[in-house]
Amino acid sequence: MVRSPAVGEDRAAARGRALRLKTTAAHAGRRLDDVLADWLAEALGRPLSRAKARQVVMAGVVRLDGQTARRPGLPLEAGRVVEARVRLDLLADRTSRDRPFALTREGILFEDEALIAVDKPPGLPTAPTVDPRRPSLFSAVRSHLSSREAAEAYLGIHQRLDRDTSGVVLFAKDRAANAALADAFAGRTVGKTYHALTRCPDRRVPREWGVASRLAPAGTGGRARMRTVLEGGLAAETDFILRRALVRGLLVEARPRTGRKHQVRVHLAASGLAILGDDLYGERPPAGLVVPRLMLHAVRLELPHPLTGRPLAIESPWPEDFRRVLAALGVSDGAGRARPC
Repeated sequence: MVRSPAVGEDRAAARGRALRLKTTAAHAGRRLDDVLADWLAEALGRPLSRAKARQVVMAGVVRLDGQTARRPGLPLEAGRVVEARVRLDLLADRTSRDRPFALTREGILFEDEALIAVDKPPGLPTAPTVDPRRPSLFSAVRSHLSSREAAEAYLGIHQRLDRDTSGVVLFAKDRAANAALADAFAGRTVGKTYHALTRCPDRRVPREWGVASRLAPAGTGGRARMRTVLEGGLAAETDFILRRALVRGLLVEARPRTGRKHQVRVHLAASGLAILGDDLYGERPPAGLVVPRLMLHAVRLELPHPLTGRPLAIESPWPEDFRRVLAALGVSDGAGRARPC
């Protein structure tokens, strides 16, 4: 009996794709799950969380120098051979947290002839990506404006929030507003306020504090992140205020003075207060606490109007998932602790 090529292809697909990587000096000292997340993200063409990479290791489908590796945190050296057999199609489906989005009147926080500010939901990239199939906030806003005007609307983007960050995002509708808006975001005339939920710290947190450092990119692909460096990089400054101490976590307000990538996330992690749900800089949430995404919300944006110069303040209320986690942080962990951390 001759087996048809189609059957063979189906069985090969069911076994998964075999991938092989020989580590270099760039991988030395990094965790196995961290390297695996970068590697698989490149094969997928989209981000992959370290939590998902950890699950792949624990499933026993990763081999290190020919031996099954089940320690996600194993540090690697240069010259090791990492092999994995995974179903990229299933991995992509399970790891994608992009959410379809259509802008409605309720999602518009401010609008005039020159500007439109919208309430970005979590799970949505701000700007279009290299994958035309992925939804984005920019595409949704432009589609909404074009449907009202029966023509392709102009939309200028000057501000970005991470995919899982929610809150205020401001766009230009008029090209005449671009120059002043770009200058405002590039300088320090835009006031940005974020609210973040963190777990209880190991030490006492002051009422107010600040973090100043230099940040530089590290890694490539979907696992690209920012790290603190002593030389080079870009200066980053953030002011913090402790707004509420709860039983199992904190509500912290962040006011970045600069606009570096992942700045608030890196600075809170450096303060021992990694944001709940942060796959890149955080840790596992407290036992029994369901955290659906990065608990970071852009709550307020203040700037002079780019055409009139008048002060403009735009606010976004906490979304429902943020409120649920905030409420859960105030509930006892079952170990008898009821006092705020």
